[in-house]
Amino acid sequence: MERLLALDQALFLALNARDWPVWLDAFFVFITRDEPLRVPLIALWLLILLVCGPRWRLRAIWLLPLVALSDWSASQLLKDAFARPRPCHDSLAGLRLLVDCGPGFSFPSSHAANMGAVGTLPALGARGWRRRFAVLALPLLVAYSRVHVGVHYPLDVLGGWLWGSALALSIEWLGRRSPRLRLSAAAARAQAAASDTGT
Repeated sequence: MERLLALDQALFLALNARDWPVWLDAFFVFITRDEPLRVPLIALWLLILLVCGPRWRLRAIWLLPLVALSDWSASQLLKDAFARPRPCHDSLAGLRLLVDCGPGFSFPSSHAANMGAVGTLPALGARGWRRRFAVLALPLLVAYSRVHVGVHYPLDVLGGWLWGSALALSIEWLGRRSPRLRLSAAAARAQAAASDTGT
């Protein structure tokens, strides 16, 4: 475990403690904050509810309890259980801290857990690797931004992402086995078939 943590710290310094272009620092600072992305993400969520079909509307509805669960479990349960200090609390030589360090422990990253959940559940419903990559691109960047701005180690981000993804996969598994959800999907297919026959 000590060797793994040492490698994690070395990887963190290799990614964080170097002179990156100013525009790249500004980009990661922008997307790592909750406030700038909150309005466009809510607008996108509402657009899915109003415009997309029943399959995507169902996933959008599931996202609300899923993110609440991932955020609560990562912040309140796992961080206290592992009690790993943040890199910005470790006073590492060469660390570049671009945002407020924040209180609390480091493992896992709550941002990464939430992004893992937000990215994985819609990606499971997308068809084709290009669409899945498009769905996952922004959540992956937001998760990685926590390393770039100096508040989480890479292992924190990986652990958080895997936790959020595992919760999303659990929701997907439960949803596929729910009689009510299966009936809803069947009804949507029957309705689509009926409308095609009518035209």
